[in-house]
Amino acid sequence: MSNSATDLGVEFGISGYVLRPWRLDDAVALQRNINHPAIARNMADWFPQAGYTLELAQEWVAGGHASMSGHSWAVAWRGNGADEAVGAGGRHPQSGFERCNVEIGYWLSLDHHGKGVGTALVRELTRQAFADPGVTRVFAPIHAHNLVSQRVCEKNGFIREGLRRKSVMKWGEAIDTVVWATCADTWQCDN
Repeated sequence: MSNSATDLGVEFGISGYVLRPWRLDDAVALQRNINHPAIARNMADWFPQAGYTLELAQEWVAGGHASMSGHSWAVAWRGNGADEAVGAGGRHPQSGFERCNVEIGYWLSLDHHGKGVGTALVRELTRQAFADPGVTRVFAPIHAHNLVSQRVCEKNGFIREGLRRKSVMKWGEAIDTVVWATCADTWQCDN
């Protein structure tokens, strides 16, 4: 996303939805939309088991997202005159000898599931990653129980590379992840 497009938001194939920078006034919507057990269980271990507070949301939109490598954007719903952060998407380039890889991550409010938004979002994040000629592989490590997110990757031409047993911590327990990936020279998707 170019700087000017980033400021305004970039449409990614589903009418009314854009990727845009986080804003300070996103904190209330972020806290409301992310703070659901079905979302929390699929987030990384940093997500608090006791719930995502407004203070955490305020820290995130004020610049906490910038502490992650790469880019993290709000997924905003602009339908019916709204401009509400209803999810997030990010690209995270790897470093060192793995610098040809980009990890993607995403989540959406439950109210926005089942509308093709996740599929379009993953397609856009992948397209953006492959716009860099040095990127040969995009991957998404997904909790093994998150079948919906795995299906989103599959719809985008990702291949299940394998199960990583007890590979990540989630709230004090080691759980399995499944790695889904695609390569620039073989990515087959309506892109």
